[in-house]
Parts: sequence; structure tokens; C-alpha cells
Amino acid sequence: MMDFKDSAVKKILVPYDGSEQAQQAVKRAAHIARLQGATLMLLMVVDLNAEVAAFERVSMDGYVPAELKEGAYKEIAKIQREMPEDIHVNSTVELGSPAETIVETAEDEGYDLIVMGSRGLGRFEGFLMGSVSQYVLQHVHCPVLVVR
Repeated sequence: MMDFKDSAVKKILVPYDGSEQAQQAVKRAAHIARLQGATLMLLMVVDLNAEVAAFERVSMDGYVPAELKEGAYKEIAKIQREMPEDIHVNSTVELGSPAETIVETAEDEGYDLIVMGSRGLGRFEGFLMGSVSQYVLQHVHCPVLVVR
């Protein structure tokens, strides 16, 4: 006999880049969270390779200025404020490769579901291109809902 309790969704990871598809993913994830009583984690990844020119990376000498994360924090805080009050939502901003960071976060923190856009063209360009969603699908152990 199947035990459906094992398929309960309690933690949902939502990678976010500001694109229309990412916004649709947030809405879908919020709906699932409400039905399941789950917690959402909005994740923005600042890709240093996309945000900082090579010569600037060298001159930074390993130091990452807070300004790189500041825009992402403002964007994600805005989405968090717009969420319905009955949905428990957290947010975080990470630095790194978007695809790898999403997979590491999902695995390290034991998410039950990832809800993400199939490709993103938001202000944080290059974040959720098709290759990122493909990478996530191939490397995580939890279910992934890809929203178009």
C-alpha cells in the first residue's frame, strides 16, 4: 500500500530573477504552499560572471562589494511584501553560478519541491535561461515544477 504522507510538500524553493516566468512561478508556488501548508523560500542568485567584468574581479582581490547583492535584496523584498499574509515566505540572496547554487541549496536544505520559470529574461539577465532549468532538472533529487 502506498503511503501518501511521504509525498507531502513542506518546503518549496523558488528561484527568482524578476522575469515574467519567475513571477508566474512565484504565484504557482504560493498556491501550492497554501494548499500544502508549506513554507516558501525565494532565492535570487547573483552571478558574478555576469555582473562583474573580468578586470573588476581581478582588482576586487576576492572582495565582493555589497552593492552586487543590494539590488537583488530590494527586488526579492518587494516580492516578499506582496505575498498573501497566510503564506509563510523567507528569502535569500546568494552569489555564484545560478544553476549550481539552486541545486546546492535544494540538496543541502532538503527542499521537497522546486518551482521555477523555464527561462528568465529579467533584470538579472542570464539567471534562469533554459540551460539553468535543464541543469536543475538533471541534478536535484526532489520534484521540479517548471512554469512557462
